Amino acid sequence: MKNLSIEIGYKLGGVLALSTILVYAIDFKLFLNPMFGGFFFIIVVCAGIYSTIQSRKINNGASFKQAFTSYFIAIAVGYLLGNLTTVLVFVIIDPEAAKVLDEEMLIMTKEMLEGFGLSSDMIALSMDEASKKSNFSLSSIAMQYVGNLVFFSLIGLLTSLICKRDKTEA
Repeated sequence: MKNLSIEIGYKLGGVLALSTILVYAIDFKLFLNPMFGGFFFIIVVCAGIYSTIQSRKINNGASFKQAFTSYFIAIAVGYLLGNLTTVLVFVIIDPEAAKVLDEEMLIMTKEMLEGFGLSSDMIALSMDEASKKSNFSLSSIAMQYVGNLVFFSLIGLLTSLICKRDKTEA
């Protein structure tokens, strides 16, 4: 089960890495597009579900723990490889692109806060805080990895509950 999940995780990581490299090569500002994030979300969840289902097939059923473990391993491995690619591209190869994206995100954040009707003081305070950190620093990418892993794990709990099947039921 673990080998299968790791293999699926490697494939997921390859897809995420290739997607990151392609989007970067086409136009790195596409990373600001929410549709790109939605694409990643769908790919990651589908890979986790696929891992759970394949594990259940191989084992002629799967307990909740086995289903979740299969999901989690695939997601953790794949998402780690995808994040390592992000580090490679935006921390090592082209940190200037990261700075451009950070600036664009600040502009988008300011527009969003203005749309919420916040006072100029609150917006200035928020912008000052946001400008002190990079979304593409090693620490930020690591924190995003952990946060997204928790988020995807919650989805994995639901998936595992739905996909579990005792061996006697199979």
